[in-house]
Amino acid sequence: MTRPLVDLGVGCGRRRAKPACVMLGRLLLSPPACRDIGRVRARWGGRTVLVTGASAGIGREVAWLLGLAGARVLLLARSKAELQQVAHQIRAHGGEAEVLVADLSKPDQVEAAINDIKANHARLDAVVSNAGRSIRRSAFKAAEKRDLERSLAVNFTGPAALLLGLLPLCRPGTVLVNVSTVSARPPAGPRWGAYQGSKAGFDVWFQALGAEIQVSGVRCASVYLPLTRTRMSAPTYHPSTPALSAREAAESVVYALVRPVTRVAPWWLGWQELAALAFPGLFRRLFGLVARWDKYGEKT
Repeated sequence: MTRPLVDLGVGCGRRRAKPACVMLGRLLLSPPACRDIGRVRARWGGRTVLVTGASAGIGREVAWLLGLAGARVLLLARSKAELQQVAHQIRAHGGEAEVLVADLSKPDQVEAAINDIKANHARLDAVVSNAGRSIRRSAFKAAEKRDLERSLAVNFTGPAALLLGLLPLCRPGTVLVNVSTVSARPPAGPRWGAYQGSKAGFDVWFQALGAEIQVSGVRCASVYLPLTRTRMSAPTYHPSTPALSAREAAESVVYALVRPVTRVAPWWLGWQELAALAFPGLFRRLFGLVARWDKYGEKT
């Protein structure tokens, strides 16, 4: 049974104390975040926001934060039952929510979702492109499973088609947010080729889109999240691996909605990118050792 959203304690109140090691891990992991629900309400109350992948994990938490702040939230994902639960709990707290069922890997369903949104809404104030698919598998095994094809459909071509179809509803002040990953930036690691490749491809496409449409007053912001503990990521990492919660990740996504930024990332990501460009041979040797010895969480 899915944990009720009302138990999340979203807001600006005091949190329960956490061990010092956990707090240190959060400090090292966390990108900038907005935990001020009043600021979110002031910016997004009464506005229309589409959130993809809203049935679980980060998307679910983002939708809940926005709904609690008074936004009109359009919830898009594959699972109608889970979406209806999220919508019900947003409405139970005075918010507005609309359910849109679509699989972004299916072009006909993407087109149907676009037409549905256009038929019922004159404009979109924000789109949070969060839906995605993560898988960890060696390139040889991935070829047999068609991982690259499926990852590109969910992480790149589907979200891109959705955004392009919704551009006519964007107005000056509209914000488009790409919920990405630090893995979309250099260096590339072993067993993550399909995931990293598809996320990096969409990331570059999204930045190019932002450069084109900024003249119309539409802002594109990319949020590069570190490891986040969700249903999707759980099978691929050891339980003791430091990670953000879905709520903490959602607060970083919301930061991109309330601040006039184009990039949200952990403080160390820029140094990682620079090191990968400056020492490519070192990273190749390091990842060669990782590929040889690290088998945890690999899909068969």
